[in-house]
Amino acid sequence: MGDVATKKLYWDDPFATSFEAEASLGQWQGRPSIVLDRTLFYPEGGGQNPDAGKLVLEGNDAELPIVDVQVDDAGTIHHLTEPAHETALTAMAVQRARGEIDADRRRDHMAQHSAQHMLSRALLDVAKAATVSARLGATSCTIDVDVAGVKDADLHRVEDLVNAAIRADVVVRQLFPTEAELATLPLRRAPKVASGIRLIEVDGFDLTPCGGTHVTRTGQIGAARIVGTERYKGKIRLAFHAAQRALTDVRAKEVALSALARELTCGPTDVGVAVAKLRAELKAKNETLTATRSELVTFLAEKALAAHPATPGAPALIVLVRERDDVNMLRTLSGKLTARADVVAFCTAIDRDSGDHLAILQRGQEPGFDCGAWFKEATKVHGGRGGGNKERAEGRFPGATDFAALEKSLRAALR
Repeated sequence: MGDVATKKLYWDDPFATSFEAEASLGQWQGRPSIVLDRTLFYPEGGGQNPDAGKLVLEGNDAELPIVDVQVDDAGTIHHLTEPAHETALTAMAVQRARGEIDADRRRDHMAQHSAQHMLSRALLDVAKAATVSARLGATSCTIDVDVAGVKDADLHRVEDLVNAAIRADVVVRQLFPTEAELATLPLRRAPKVASGIRLIEVDGFDLTPCGGTHVTRTGQIGAARIVGTERYKGKIRLAFHAAQRALTDVRAKEVALSALARELTCGPTDVGVAVAKLRAELKAKNETLTATRSELVTFLAEKALAAHPATPGAPALIVLVRERDDVNMLRTLSGKLTARADVVAFCTAIDRDSGDHLAILQRGQEPGFDCGAWFKEATKVHGGRGGGNKERAEGRFPGATDFAALEKSLRAALR
């Protein structure tokens, strides 16, 4: 049976959930598989995930979960169980099986795949964006189109066209045209196979070659929404949801938006205005803070420099501990201090998250001192990390570092 194409019951009735079939043992890429003469289990392919469910092997009374379904080049469909069941499977005398697919998973796949066909048709008609590939994932479905961008207004028109066709509840049917008939049909894309071509027709909307599972009327999709776009390999990738996924997505976003609206004491539709106001206020406060920090740095530097007057022939070491400052403040402060040519500045603060000591070591133009070399050695001795060059180095030391010893070694190095 392994060299014979499996009959695809899922084409005959995509809503069927149980069946019986002749069964035998097969092998898929080194793993034992169950091969049936007919199956409702759709194998992975065409961007669509496989069905899942269970098989009951008659005569063995063994119920096996089916977690993967694959098809080989001969058209034989392989049903794969969990690794824990594989050893027992190879010892079974399999003759017949009763199968049951996960109905919710199947109906979700049908809705997502049919919605993808309709969205691809509308994207081509509205934005001249042809579908290059589509992926119908377990949580996210995507369509890659061969354009560099699609306007938001066009995406809205695409959604409107598709959802109008969904509300119209038009028929979705499968066709198996002859070669002559195929040549006359207005296909959205060319077939990927040369024979046994199956077409999915969304009545009056789309006609495309496809081997996947689909709804039988568009109303079964419920709704379809484009939920995101991104650039991908120079093209555009669109994410979408249909059926229950669309409702779940909208509901989650509504919960998040409502919570944010409560925090901002406004209505959900006013969140954008409230956030814009907050951003403007934050920008103004940041500008004020920047000006204030600049004044503070100037004051601290002037005070420290006055306390360490220049001594001819000797560098002036200035050590400043600024526990609440961040690394940007330390950089600015050390730069101000070392504007005086004889200064070597060692500025530190405490990292609020880790408790480490942040440190900047910088020198002016005169001292013949290698900041990077000293810093490298100091981090090695005290278990810190960081580095730099002759003029400037920065990094961090553990919170328990003996800074008295660290300062002592720095003074000794400057002599």
